[in-house]
Amino acid sequence: MSFSKTVSLPTGTLNVTINETEGLFNQYIAFAARNNPKRGFLFVSKVLAKHYPCKPFAILQSYNALADLLLAAEQRCEQFAFIGMAETATALGLGVYESWLKKTDKHGIYSQTTRYFLENQTFLGFEEAHTHARSFYLYLPEQAEIQTIFNTADTLVLIDDEISTGNTFANLINAYKKINPALKRVFVLSLLNLSDAAARQRVNALTGMQVEWLSVLTGSYSFTPNTEFEFSSVNLDSPQVCKKNLLPSNYGRLGIQGLLPKLTGAWDELTQHWQLDDKVLVLGTGEFIYHAFLLGLELEKQGFNVYVQSTTRSPILTAAAIGDCVSFTDNYGDGINNYLYNSKMHDYQHILVCHETPKNAEINFILSLLNAISIQVNHGTFCISRP
Repeated sequence: MSFSKTVSLPTGTLNVTINETEGLFNQYIAFAARNNPKRGFLFVSKVLAKHYPCKPFAILQSYNALADLLLAAEQRCEQFAFIGMAETATALGLGVYESWLKKTDKHGIYSQTTRYFLENQTFLGFEEAHTHARSFYLYLPEQAEIQTIFNTADTLVLIDDEISTGNTFANLINAYKKINPALKRVFVLSLLNLSDAAARQRVNALTGMQVEWLSVLTGSYSFTPNTEFEFSSVNLDSPQVCKKNLLPSNYGRLGIQGLLPKLTGAWDELTQHWQLDDKVLVLGTGEFIYHAFLLGLELEKQGFNVYVQSTTRSPILTAAAIGDCVSFTDNYGDGINNYLYNSKMHDYQHILVCHETPKNAEINFILSLLNAISIQVNHGTFCISRP
């Protein structure tokens, strides 16, 4: 069972063949054009909560789906190191990890890659060549017990939203093998995998590992660039300036083991004047997406009409699945443009900006721009601040 689709974008023509029903594909994926000459297209996930507003329960279902695929394949494995890929898949990675923990009695730790430099922290450096921001850090876990598992796990689980070539994973696997020669198995989990057999074999050859690929959707694609389209120059690499003062809690950048603390705060104060049919947007910031999902899921359980999304530094054109774009400076001190896409898709009565950084001038600008409420999260507790 498969179907094919041709999408005309300002940057070129995208041809996609999916090994699933059209209905399932449309449930998960849409299309957009990127302001990036290396890759002028984007598969926009409808369950990732990044470039497109998503219902919390649909997001949770995607976490559970990938966790179930892993559970069905990993019977011979004992100790796991999970890694979620920044920026886009930080919530996906953590969500799959927590779903997996709830379904198994095996041991595992979770880390995420990040664009942010943390002074005096040992890291594995690698590049993601097709992105604007190519330099990422994978920090060794801070706690000795978690670092021991990270350095000796027999199974590595890499999680991303979409895979086209697998080259980034080859770079990361080789960096990880240098500190963990005991590694036996590698799983790559994704919502969408468009890599072909040759690309997968290339990853095996480059890493010396038999990588196992698990995805909700699989297929193939080709892209014919529009040679007349003029891309604008964008460099989104973060400067190597320590961000510890802006990142008060460890939600995976320095390794975690076990479920995150239950998100707590003044729920009644937050929702006391709301109506159940009000539309609510819970907006994460940059890599900080998962707590926006947790907050949105709890509000959805209470009966509110909730969507979850996140800001991003990825420059996408307003075409196809991207209806509108709002831009502002990031709240992590990089001075880099960030964007909120599709903000006009729904008529929200309440917008909550969920952030880990202190409430600074950039956060205040976003709050004013969106007429939003600040939700600052620290160690699992959220603090409400109204304009």
